[in-house]
Amino acid sequence: MLDYVIYTDGAYSSSRDQGGIGIVVLRDGEKVFKYSKGFRSTTNNQMELIAVITALQAIKNPINSLIIYTDSMYVKGCATLGWKRKKNVELWMKFDEAFNKAKVLVKSPIQIEHVKGHADNVYNNLCDEIAVQASQELL
Repeated sequence: MLDYVIYTDGAYSSSRDQGGIGIVVLRDGEKVFKYSKGFRSTTNNQMELIAVITALQAIKNPINSLIIYTDSMYVKGCATLGWKRKKNVELWMKFDEAFNKAKVLVKSPIQIEHVKGHADNVYNNLCDEIAVQASQELL
């Protein structure tokens, strides 16, 4: 079975009131896919969360392991550290649904890890680049 690592990022442009997500998928250590999409009338935290939800929803077949990296402590904290989910309640419901569906397909426990943003991680930086680009496209 395959091992997957997925990097996610969200971006928000207040001057445009638009956001974007960026996702980079590695399969067995090789970059196999990247994805970005823009959104209107959103927030940065919503974009960070939607990026992870989108990544989880992409799991359609059984895999050995899945690690999702996010540079959002909001996502990491609310997803794994027991932080209160006071805002974006509907998105958190979508997250739970996507997470529960994905964990049935993943042999080992799904890990959600924090990576320092805007640092030296090439895949996090690529996610940031494509998320920002998506947030700046005309919608």
